[in-house]
Amino acid sequence: MENLISYKLKFEDDGVGVAKTLEFRAPDAAEPLIIARSEAADRNVELWQSDRRLCQLRRTRQEVWTITPCSVSSITGVPA
Repeated sequence: MENLISYKLKFEDDGVGVAKTLEFRAPDAAEPLIIARSEAADRNVELWQSDRRLCQLRRTRQEVWTITPCSVSSITGVPA
């Protein structure tokens, strides 16, 4: 049986779409990126693994991705 990890994609009410959080379980971070591809066109979205914010994503309509990592301390719990 495959170990599944809890992920969240958090969207803000940003004038492009309404605030929403998509929660799901997946074996790795590939699935959240596939979901973000269809949900995050011209929107910022935060990717969370359980209760840890991993990064902020944005995909333009021209298929250009911007990925902004969160601080190291928010991932490890240890100040940088």
